[in-house]
Amino acid sequence: MKTTFARLTLLPLLLGAAQFASAQTPATSAQNSPVRVTASNQLVTQVTVDGKSTERLTEATNARPGNLLQLNQKVDNVSAGLVRGLALNMNVDPATTFQAAQCSVSGVTTLFSADGKTFAQAPLKKTVTVTENGQSVKKEVVVPPSEYKAVRWQLPDLAGGKSTNCYMRVTVR
Repeated sequence: MKTTFARLTLLPLLLGAAQFASAQTPATSAQNSPVRVTASNQLVTQVTVDGKSTERLTEATNARPGNLLQLNQKVDNVSAGLVRGLALNMNVDPATTFQAAQCSVSGVTTLFSADGKTFAQAPLKKTVTVTENGQSVKKEVVVPPSEYKAVRWQLPDLAGGKSTNCYMRVTVR
């Protein structure tokens, strides 16, 4: 596991990065930040136990095409005070395809991006130009989750000493 405070590298050269932001002043350094973000990556496999299919999560030391990975971000408030306005951003690496996102805390707002810049709640929409009866027509269509480029979790207030876990699942291309 790696612990950093600004940008986290996940499985070098394969997976994207996460960033977190809070309502701190720009002069606040990572060393005295009230928030610690810890990244971990797990391989998701299906196993049969007592005749029932279940998921098994193991440390992802390497990844191969077709593997389903769970990219975890644990956010800890290491201070005694309340932290407000936290946002956790996680990019979808181009070598992977987005599958799902989840966060363990209630009251979180999950936003997605198809361009890595603008975020909105799902389903995302885009305008495409199609030809109908020889004419160019603009239509609004739903962006499939497989085209998502980033996820942003807008976290609720985090009390002192509390933590939350957010994760994204991706398939390796």
